[in-house]
Amino acid sequence: MKILLTILLVLNFGVSNSQNFIDGIIYCAEHSANEKLRFAIGEQILDNNFKFEKSETLIEVYNENEDRLERLTLDEFNKSNFPATQLWLNYKVMDENLILTELGFPFNLNCTTPWNKKEIQEILEPYLKVLQNKTKIDLKKALEIGNENGLNEIYYWDIDYEKRKLTWTLKSKLKNNQSKVIKINSKNGKVISEFIEIPID
Repeated sequence: MKILLTILLVLNFGVSNSQNFIDGIIYCAEHSANEKLRFAIGEQILDNNFKFEKSETLIEVYNENEDRLERLTLDEFNKSNFPATQLWLNYKVMDENLILTELGFPFNLNCTTPWNKKEIQEILEPYLKVLQNKTKIDLKKALEIGNENGLNEIYYWDIDYEKRKLTWTLKSKLKNNQSKVIKINSKNGKVISEFIEIPID
């Protein structure tokens, strides 16, 4: 009887390790992530600037057909038969209705994450400077400066430290899959450098 019960539990887990099981983990992980973010960045910024996107959760699976790990969207996972190994919650970090960056928050299937408060703060530190109005140049202004300096249809932007200066990096597509790149000082809006980025095959 115990053997039969064990087999049934394993079979049920195999079935539930799809939509119902993952939905439960996502629900648990979202609650845990919100608590960690609230503790690390504060409730006001979390409520005003962070948007959880359940549909953009990524599921890491073991593809036994090719003997390798893959990351699937939630929709792709629900249509597959591969067992999940880990997942990443997607948070869009917003600055005045513009997507400042996206955060992939990792979780194991037991609803635990390897990230602690210090790691979260380190990852988000450049973006928090913008959201806390500690930079003179916000994302909207950085995009305007990019346009004024010849960037058309900007497809990439980010902010990070370069030589101890918080710097915006903006990119616009050119011909032959090349990109024009401009780097902007976040304190005074001056263009630090601009160059053409050539893709490496």
